[in-house]
Amino acid sequence: MAQSAFDDFERLVRENQRVVYQIAFGMLGNASDAQDVTQDAFVRAYAKRHELRDPERFRAWVCSIARRLALNYRRAHIRARNREERASSVLPAARDVEAEAEDRAFLQSVRHAIDALPPKLRETLVLCAVEGLEPADVATMIGIPQGTVRSRLHLARKALLRALSS
Repeated sequence: MAQSAFDDFERLVRENQRVVYQIAFGMLGNASDAQDVTQDAFVRAYAKRHELRDPERFRAWVCSIARRLALNYRRAHIRARNREERASSVLPAARDVEAEAEDRAFLQSVRHAIDALPPKLRETLVLCAVEGLEPADVATMIGIPQGTVRSRLHLARKALLRALSS
């Protein structure tokens, strides 16, 4: 009997692994980190599978676990990166220093602008605009109305545009 439950869970992993990975990658932007978060999400889902009341909602549930793990992972890495940046001031290699500086400055402005968004707006922007999930899917995943997702996405884009144009 236990083997059957494990087989069912293995099937659920195969069916949902791609979307969980896409969410993690969209939020983290790094394949290795996304793989770690994906694996952790399924390990946690297996450990807490008895808490899932409606098996039909497994996808939304495991995506929610992955989203929370990715947010925590991202926060931890932002803090570590900030510590590293303060600790070292390594100059870039001799490529086209000016172009590289412009690229870094732009990417840093985008990162800072996204990081400066309120958490609810940042989360919605990452899931919809970066990851490409539909507002309906994000609404189900987060547990809010679809109109709220659309409103948050609009506000996030507006705030991001304002931050980048100043």
